[in-house]
Amino acid sequence: MDEIIPKFEFTNKQRVELQRFLYKELIRLSILVDETLTEPKIYGLMSALVKKARYAVNGETDAERIEQLLNFLYREQNFNCSAEEYFFVDNILLNKVLRNQRGMPVSLGAIILHIASLLDLPLYPVNFPTQLVIRAEVTLESGRKETRFINPWNGEYLTFELMEKWLEAEMGYGAELNRDVLKIASQSELLERLETVFKMALTREGRYEETLRLIEYRLAYDPQDPYEIRDRGMVLASMDCYQAAYDDLSYFIDQCPDDPSAMVLKLEMSSLEKQIKESVFH
Repeated sequence: MDEIIPKFEFTNKQRVELQRFLYKELIRLSILVDETLTEPKIYGLMSALVKKARYAVNGETDAERIEQLLNFLYREQNFNCSAEEYFFVDNILLNKVLRNQRGMPVSLGAIILHIASLLDLPLYPVNFPTQLVIRAEVTLESGRKETRFINPWNGEYLTFELMEKWLEAEMGYGAELNRDVLKIASQSELLERLETVFKMALTREGRYEETLRLIEYRLAYDPQDPYEIRDRGMVLASMDCYQAAYDDLSYFIDQCPDDPSAMVLKLEMSSLEKQIKESVFH
């Protein structure tokens, strides 16, 4: 399997920036969603955790120190993901995750990677199709370098067999591990995953105003982004703002006619038109 694991070269600055990226974006998104939250509050919670981690992680090799970090977070501090209470906003809001010791792979992964940046550990994010995965680059006693993959769900190492089963479940029978799904993620890939999960969790709980705040923040940088406009249209439809939703979804369909979601939305447009007429009539 080593031949399908892409190699990489980072400067120390690039490594640290990538490791801290998800954590910084989680802070930004958490504050956007919860307007009573401030950066110092989150920094205080994380600083307390980091202080404990520095005492717990004291091994001589990277492999030993990574194992100590995972043991500290998942067995001593009891961080976890719950299948029964998984897709909730509280599992992404960083202050709630730090207080409750419960999250999702993307939020727990952000915590692991941030601590790794402070402890100089060779851990990196992988934007695996099913969930965020952590990639560890360790040097064995023999001097040979080895790549391992960690599941942020429970802090355990993943086998290639299990990862291939995940891939088949997501992409269909016969899907195989390849360089693209095992490569270290870019910041843009991480941001897309994080914001998508955040928006899905918010809309699932009917928190449409907070969802719109996330979308409008992104549109402030790229006002013509068809995918953000599509998401805004879907939220507006849920809020019974039918005309505004129709305008947004029409824009997306015009801009991205070959996108699979555009084809589905075309079937819904007549229903929106009907809702617009009914709202005008009443």
